[in-house]
Amino acid sequence: MSEEQTQTRTWTSARLHVVLGDRSVDIAVPAEVPLVDLLPAVLPQFGAEAVEAAAEHEGWVVQRLGEAPLDEELTPAQLDLHDGETIHLRPRDAQLAPLDYDDIVAGAGEQVQSQAGAWTPARTRWMLLTGATVLIALGVPVLAAGGAGVGALTGWVALLVTVLLLAGAALVARGAADALIGTVLAGLATTYVVTAAVLLCRALLPGLAATAVLTVACSAAVAVLAIGVVVVADSALLFTGALTATATLAVAGLIGSLAALSASETAAVVLCLTIIAQLFVPSAAFRLSGLVLPLLPTSPEQLGEDIEPVPQEVVVERGVVIVAYTAALHIGFGAAQVPLLVAAATAGGWGTVFALVTALLLMLRSRHPNGTAPRWAMLVPAAVAVMSAVVALGGATTLTVRMLAVLLPVLAVGAGVLWLVDVMPGRRLQPYWGRAVDIFESLTAVALVPLLLAVLGTYAWMRGLGG
Repeated sequence: MSEEQTQTRTWTSARLHVVLGDRSVDIAVPAEVPLVDLLPAVLPQFGAEAVEAAAEHEGWVVQRLGEAPLDEELTPAQLDLHDGETIHLRPRDAQLAPLDYDDIVAGAGEQVQSQAGAWTPARTRWMLLTGATVLIALGVPVLAAGGAGVGALTGWVALLVTVLLLAGAALVARGAADALIGTVLAGLATTYVVTAAVLLCRALLPGLAATAVLTVACSAAVAVLAIGVVVVADSALLFTGALTATATLAVAGLIGSLAALSASETAAVVLCLTIIAQLFVPSAAFRLSGLVLPLLPTSPEQLGEDIEPVPQEVVVERGVVIVAYTAALHIGFGAAQVPLLVAAATAGGWGTVFALVTALLLMLRSRHPNGTAPRWAMLVPAAVAVMSAVVALGGATTLTVRMLAVLLPVLAVGAGVLWLVDVMPGRRLQPYWGRAVDIFESLTAVALVPLLLAVLGTYAWMRGLGG
């Protein structure tokens, strides 16, 4: 495997006045490179003795006068280091002491200005970006609110806006190297293409079923998101999660259209498919990272093939990519599972039971991933399913049954979880408990198959065949 070459583009620089002891130099540094990577280039400006002195102590820190050391993992742009600003290089064990204030008002005012919630140019940029996003997104309800007879026209207009937004995303991301604005424009294009698909389906095919409209809209969104991955490659992880969720909903619409199933039945079928698909997330993330496992040898001649070691930098870099894609795929599946679980949980009967068992399986599976995002991507849909089922059951029963069969169990389970807050974290369990949970997880997964057949009415159909 050849090591992939990574190029970093630097567009801005900062000219800083660097002080070390009784010497100082003016040096221009890239504004997008972390300080820890800049220090090896800055220290030789003060002579070889400055480089050798680092071995006599714990290294160097960068400080503004009277302030704590700067975070070496951040860039000059992130630290708001401006042209002409003075910074001090000090040994880590001999940092500059904070300055005492002889003017209380000035000191208090400085703390107010430097608080974590103070307004900064970066927050101004986010404010303007949010405002622009909201204003452009307002076109969606404006187009959707058209009167009778204008559905086709507004649909074509929405499609035209989609093309313009995608073109803008490509120009901004590729030409100006602004991935953030490019991502926002591509996301807005997805919203507009969904609106266009719905409006055109209603105008050109008035009798089209809702599941078919969902399929067309999600398929159009998948196409736009795929284009977004190409034009804004820096946001591939975000688009991967969105593609996963949208493609799952498109499959749900397709199954509902072809099989003439109800919403809860379609949701149950697609939930089973997502449960199976989530098993392949680790291998899919590994493939998306660009790493390739060597093939197992099948003959003595092949024992000497693919034995070259992979550079450590490549493995570390691709390992981070694997973690990121794992989170993106889990979040995509979790986002699609939320509406599916709500549809199944609120259907009543076997649909509610199926949703609760699926939620239990997701909770059991959430203990496997090591990342925070994958775990929450499983726990949130499970929690939504439980809450939807509880609310649906509470509204469909009498007051007495609601109090005894719904409220009391909910309060008891909540109290039990609250007790685990101080007991479970960091506690080492006996190995047989882990094995027991593994077996219970397998039984829960197997139980979904007969429950799915019950949701689809298979047992009632078989009883009907027997008279």
